[in-house]
Amino acid sequence: MEDTIVEATFRELLVASSVDSVVAVGREGGFVVTIAYSGVERILANARGSARIFPNLTTLATFLRNLGAATFIVKTEGYVTGRVRKARPDRAAALRKTRTTPRQMSLLEEKK
Repeated sequence: MEDTIVEATFRELLVASSVDSVVAVGREGGFVVTIAYSGVERILANARGSARIFPNLTTLATFLRNLGAATFIVKTEGYVTGRVRKARPDRAAALRKTRTTPRQMSLLEEKK
């Protein structure tokens, strides 16, 4: 298992200016964040404790900017395009059933 760090601790390290480097490392399906501080490296964890995978660099850059990390390095050698999560066709079908068509909306407005 990889050594990880949670977002709250990462934020505290940024506020204390203790972070030496932030590196986006390519993996299958996206990028993980490696944080170097006090001579150690840790991978940013998700809520379940495993590596948090960002699907693209735009999402990652926005996340880091909101935390206060102004710069980061990108290593793309391990990057493989793919999905972060498995497709859920059952959920897609359920969502389609809940959507209202324009015709249904006009009928609802007429009843008001």
